Amino acid sequence: MTTMGFKYHSGPSRVIEALEMNTSAFVVGDLVYLDEGLVTVCSSNEKIYGVALRDGSTAATGVRYIPIQVITPNTYFIAEVDTTTATTDVGSAFRVNFTSASQSVDIAGTTTTAVRIESLVDAHGTATGRVVVRFRDAALLGD
Repeated sequence: MTTMGFKYHSGPSRVIEALEMNTSAFVVGDLVYLDEGLVTVCSSNEKIYGVALRDGSTAATGVRYIPIQVITPNTYFIAEVDTTTATTDVGSAFRVNFTSASQSVDIAGTTTTAVRIESLVDAHGTATGRVVVRFRDAALLGD
């Protein structure tokens, strides 16, 4: 299932460009991190740096720049959840499903949490509904 990934909502906004790693199978909206200064997709619990604003490619390492929306603890994003939304989810922390092109908030995942749901965008009970999230300090790479 393809999802919208993570889309900027509000808060501090900073976009940088970094060279991509040659194995960069990510799409716009995927969470990325920097591996020796090169952009690559988050696939588990790497420290998150930002959100890809351009699809990755299989170009040679260091050939193409990728714009990244840098994530800070005070930056808010809209993302989909992997199940239905509930008003009780607001204020709780959850994991992220890190499958490229299908990254979403894992409502069942309450260990190794990365995001906190701040509000519901879609009505309570919406399947794969959208939520506003803020990333936890511990999940971020930082500058």
